Amino acid sequence: MQFTHPSSSHSILHVDSLHISFSTNEGRIDVVEDISFFIGSGEIVGLVGESGCGKSVTAMAIMRLNPSPPSSVEYGRIFFKGNDILSLDEGSMRHIRGNRIGMIFQEPMTSLNPTFTIGYQVGEVFRCHLGISQNEANNKTVEMLDLVGIGGAQRRMEQYPHELSGGLRQRVMIAIALACRPELLIADEPTTALDVTVQAQILDLLRTLQSEMNMSVLLISHDLGIVAETCDRVFVMYAGRIVEKASVVELFRNPLHPYTTGLMSSSPRLGQSKKLLPMIPGMVPSPSQRGTGCYFTDRCSKASEYCRHKTPTLEAVGDKHQVACWNYK
Repeated sequence: MQFTHPSSSHSILHVDSLHISFSTNEGRIDVVEDISFFIGSGEIVGLVGESGCGKSVTAMAIMRLNPSPPSSVEYGRIFFKGNDILSLDEGSMRHIRGNRIGMIFQEPMTSLNPTFTIGYQVGEVFRCHLGISQNEANNKTVEMLDLVGIGGAQRRMEQYPHELSGGLRQRVMIAIALACRPELLIADEPTTALDVTVQAQILDLLRTLQSEMNMSVLLISHDLGIVAETCDRVFVMYAGRIVEKASVVELFRNPLHPYTTGLMSSSPRLGQSKKLLPMIPGMVPSPSQRGTGCYFTDRCSKASEYCRHKTPTLEAVGDKHQVACWNYK
């Protein structure tokens, strides 16, 4: 049964059967395996999973930033507004990257160049994509820094990344990603290493800007609380595969995959007793040790011998939910 969604025909991004491998000393290893999803216009979609599940590799593939070699798209297509970006030449892709698709990277301290001022780095986006003069770029940089809530923008332009707090550096990254008002924003763990108060400020800022620009967002996170507050739909990823897709309301009301249930159980809740949180035993298998069948088998309380040998495919449960599990019922 084919899963559909009311806005699928109006998707801004459509990832179709994407399969990515990396060349290693042990040979080629599959990292992302046959994943498909779409993002509708003006929609915020969450991609959730533990570290090592392939979330960032997927995001970098959309931006065509995975180094090749060692990475290779074995098969699959990525459509942005109907055009397969994997088939574009580098010049055409450069026009899309940063201009029509923006990205906030995980760690602002390593993503920003420590040898250039904040003003230079934000202004470079305008100079490269709009071809404007230095003075015009400076004016637009001040406007952009004001937009993302950085006070004293004129002064901040002269500062270097190490002179800013983690929250301010993340706001600079948002300014760079949104400078050209892209149609799609990929936010890869945008609140990592920030304290809870700053996290809330950054998420509020992203929601406000997304609404004002009517922008589509792919939000990558391991934090289900962030996803619950921010997203319209969610894709749960495990060991390179998408194992569950649903609307946020449906997923939190009725999680079906044992991995999703485990993630939710291990998240702290307000008013919870002081006893230890439940844990998912074991770890995400490395790409070279995934074996056959369902990759979650060794960590799953519902697993059967059948799960070890037969790979589950996504099965529609109603019109807004999909799950890849033999024993979800």
